[in-house]
Order: sequence, then C-alpha cells, then structure tokens
Amino acid sequence: MGPMEDKVDKKLLILYASQTGNAMDAAERLGREAERRGCPSVCLLSIDEFRPSDLPNKEAVIFVVSTTGQGDNPDSMKGFWRFLLQKNLTREWVKGVHYAVFGLGDSGYQKYNFVAKKLDKRLSDLGAEAIVERGLGDDQHPSGYEGALDPWMSALWKMVYEKNHNLLPNGPNFVAPESTLIDQPKIQIIYHGAEEAVPPLSTTTDLKFLEMQIESARSMTPGKLSGKNRPDCLLKMIKNHILSTPDNGKDVRHFEFEAVSSSIDYEVGDVLEVLPGQSSAAVDAFIQRCDLNPESYITVGSA
Repeated sequence: MGPMEDKVDKKLLILYASQTGNAMDAAERLGREAERRGCPSVCLLSIDEFRPSDLPNKEAVIFVVSTTGQGDNPDSMKGFWRFLLQKNLTREWVKGVHYAVFGLGDSGYQKYNFVAKKLDKRLSDLGAEAIVERGLGDDQHPSGYEGALDPWMSALWKMVYEKNHNLLPNGPNFVAPESTLIDQPKIQIIYHGAEEAVPPLSTTTDLKFLEMQIESARSMTPGKLSGKNRPDCLLKMIKNHILSTPDNGKDVRHFEFEAVSSSIDYEVGDVLEVLPGQSSAAVDAFIQRCDLNPESYITVGSA
C-alpha cells in the first residue's frame, strides 16, 4: 500500500495552461494515456476552470504548462499564479498533495520553460510532493515537445503506481487497446433554459464561480474574448499555405494576415492569439433552426 492510498479520492486531475494549444494537446494525450492504463477517473481542465483554493483537497495533480513570450504565463494561468503567490499561504498549505509538472518551451529563448520551473518550485515551497521530476519539452527537438513527453510519461506512470495503486489498479504496465476507448463518450452537454433555476450550491463561492462562467459564456461574441478583453486588431487572412508534407504527421501552415481595423506593433518573440469570428447571420440561422433561446446557456463537462 502506498502512502497516498488512505485517501478516498481516486481521481487523477490534469490541469493545462495553453496559449497556442500545444499544452492542451499534450494534456489531452496524458488523459487518454491514463484512461488506457486503467485509471478509474481522469479529470482534464484548463487551469482557469479550476478553483485554486481547491488544490489542497486534491490527491494527485498533473500540470501541463507552456511558456509564452519572454518567460510569461499563458493568459489562462495568470489568475492561478497570482493565487499561489499570496503571502498568507503556508509552507504546508498543500501538504499531502502529489503533483507532476510538464512544461512546453523553446530553448532558443533565454527563459526556457520558465513557467514550468517556477510552478514546480512554488508547489514544492507550499508543501506539495513531486511524483516525478519535472519534464521540459523543447520546440527545438527534432520531435518537438513530444521528444521529452514520451520518456517523461513512462517514468510518470511508474511513480504514480508507486504512490497510489488505486490510480492504476491494473498495474503500471497495463495498456488497453485504444480501440476499446473509441466509442466511450468523453463529455456531457447539458442545455439550460433561460429561466431555469440555478441548482443549489454549497457555498457562496460556488455560486459566484458559476455566475462568472455563465456571464463569460454569454459575453462571447465576435470582437470579444470571454467578455474580458477586446482584441487589439481585426484581421483578414490573405494567405494559408501548407508547409508540411502529407506523410509528416503534423499540419504546419504559413498564414499571412492583413490588418483591417488598425496597425499592429509587435516584436520578435511576441505571440499572436487569433480569435476566429463567426457570421452573426449564420449564428442566428442556427439558433432558429434548432429552436434555441439565445439567452440560454450550455454547460460542457466530463461524461
């Protein structure tokens, strides 16, 4: 019996912080691999969908985080990181929590994988115990970040099993055929009517968190990012060329954009976040065709 097994929670939590989507892809791969290895319950979330105050109640957490710009946090991680920096958090705040960190970065930059490194140190300073040494993916590697992810995952599953047999009840070497998971639903979609009452929540914090999510969803319109920030510029795509070969296994493209609202000031190393727009007429037609109330909302969660 491992030292973590006296806890009731058997869920493996995977949190990702992604700016361009690579960290999300890596986290989804980790989630699929955990399921293939027989993990009873896997929860995959963007880090901004997770309440930082709940971290001490978790048993095992895997963080997949990217570094953007000059050593900056992805936008989705900024709130989580500010919470971790609070001075009132003690050195035993997350004692008993086991964690692992995998970072995505580019060794061509001075602050290579800086976000993963500082997150690893901060979690350790707050009393959490590392399951395995942090992994650092490098865009400069011939295989990209996967060149480091593959060996890191092999070590991860062995150590997860040592810490808690219940997370991998079939052993660290068990791997189910991928075909057995193809038809299993991954998500649950629930449609809520505009006048539907909010279900009873345990705390005021839960209510505020739900209200924030609903408001964020209802605020998403062309020209807005989750109701928080307006884009710096509206662009028109003028070139879209495929650079990768059909047998490459990756879809690499060259895009060119033309500013249609204002010019953009940028420097080498800056990240361009592209938010595709949708035709208002197409949205209205879809809503009318499906007989939906535009004031309603839809929640998407794990199945």
